[in-house]
Amino acid sequence: MAVVTGAFAQQPKTQALPMPLYIRMMDSTTSIDVVFMLDKGGSISVEGRNAKLFNSFFERETAPKLNAPQAGTVMWQINGKEFLSGSFYLSDTTGYVVITKNGKEYVNRINSQGTHFFKGQGRKQ
Repeated sequence: MAVVTGAFAQQPKTQALPMPLYIRMMDSTTSIDVVFMLDKGGSISVEGRNAKLFNSFFERETAPKLNAPQAGTVMWQINGKEFLSGSFYLSDTTGYVVITKNGKEYVNRINSQGTHFFKGQGRKQ
């Protein structure tokens, strides 16, 4: 049996948020808190329509977990109560968020606009 290492090593399979959770996150989030851990750090809070815009950064598709540094944390709230929370990771060209809900781990891709936004915010603080 051959052992595969390096760039061809198989990544553990990841799973995206189940569709009902993803839809609820996209449609029902009323506020979001983000803490940045890279560069100068800092935090932001978004509400209302800005929460909907922020959610557009998160794709329905899963992403492989890369050897990227944790860039921060994000918490989605519905009417002041925590709905989802997770950590996001950024590489040079892509990003992903790892969300744990009911003891299960889900990984969703951050699109290029979101990756650019997160990288820019961490530097501004």
